Amino acid sequence: MQNIIVSYSADLLKLMGTKLASQVLHQKDKLPQIKMWQAVVLAAFEDVACPLSDKRSSIYKWEAFKWFHCKEDFEQVCYLADFEPEYVKERFQIAIDNEDILFTQKQIAWAKYFEVLTKYHAAPTRKLKQELKKELEIKRLAIYHAPHLTKVS
Repeated sequence: MQNIIVSYSADLLKLMGTKLASQVLHQKDKLPQIKMWQAVVLAAFEDVACPLSDKRSSIYKWEAFKWFHCKEDFEQVCYLADFEPEYVKERFQIAIDNEDILFTQKQIAWAKYFEVLTKYHAAPTRKLKQELKKELEIKRLAIYHAPHLTKVS
């Protein structure tokens, strides 16, 4: 069997806390499925802490933020990753409290745009799509005018 070397940033490991970081770093005898689910949790931490304000990063950040608040999915993934959901949630809250997780106005604007875009794609009627298309234009302008660096907690 081939060994796979994975590296994690010190910032990510700090964000996760000692307990989670040691679980991730000492995985010698872990099943591949557990490692995969741990990677899902790590990706969520990376996404939610991302400081970039481009469209993709902002949407990933928003989706990760919502996932941490989706009790059933969040807990299931944590259990599959062999993590305690309460501890992972605690580390998430600590990161928010320490302002390691913040949203810029541009990121929030992208998140709001994405929410409307999702509704637009799921709209069952042409009339609703037209209404949502107008709302999308307003959201686009909000993105354009939003500053990149102003943090909103």
